[in-house]
Amino acid sequence: MNESLTISIPLFNEEESISNLYNEIIDVLSSIQKDRIAKLLLVNDGSTDNTAKLLDKYFSEVQDCQIIHHNENKNLDGFLNTAIKSCDTELIVFLDSDCTFNPSYIVEMLDYLDADTDIINGSPYHPKGKVEGINKARLILSYFSNYIYRKITNKNIYTFTSIFKMYRLNKIAHIKLENKGFVSVSELFIKSLNEKAVSKEFPCILTIRNLGESKIRIFQSIINHIKFMYFLIKN
Repeated sequence: MNESLTISIPLFNEEESISNLYNEIIDVLSSIQKDRIAKLLLVNDGSTDNTAKLLDKYFSEVQDCQIIHHNENKNLDGFLNTAIKSCDTELIVFLDSDCTFNPSYIVEMLDYLDADTDIINGSPYHPKGKVEGINKARLILSYFSNYIYRKITNKNIYTFTSIFKMYRLNKIAHIKLENKGFVSVSELFIKSLNEKAVSKEFPCILTIRNLGESKIRIFQSIINHIKFMYFLIKN
């Protein structure tokens, strides 16, 4: 029997993108369910717009779909903690709600997975990956951040900051996240690597968001990454 999978997606004020998410993810979920148990976990992270209402409208009747509502915004670290604690499958993959990574990649990730691999790392910064339409300033910062993480960890890995990763749940269920916001994605990945999890990079394309607005705050994200990098060097 193929390993079971949860597709976990954070949403914060994403009313403009939910119908597109439904259209993009529903066929992927159905396709995966032909070969294995596959579930969808949607975490509404304290949205103040119509996200909660639209999630119920589009996804309440979807089989094996769970919707969790945070009473307040807990950011990406809160989402990761909720998703990991709520997951009851052997695998979990994290995906942005704006579909800047095409959800169909999840099927290919499963083909990449083997018995010796614990993490499939969606990697747009891999030489065979690609980034399309992203603001040049943000792109330079992303390349630089991933380069520094590569040097600090001494790992031949090109992408550390992307949320689009598939994990064996037993490799991350015990990890305590100590950083807030977007840097927690890198923290979860690096801590799992430090505990001997085996990662395989999956070159893919990252595209620009077409609906809604990005929630990343560049300056604060830079500060948080620098603090975490300092922690890694110090320890």
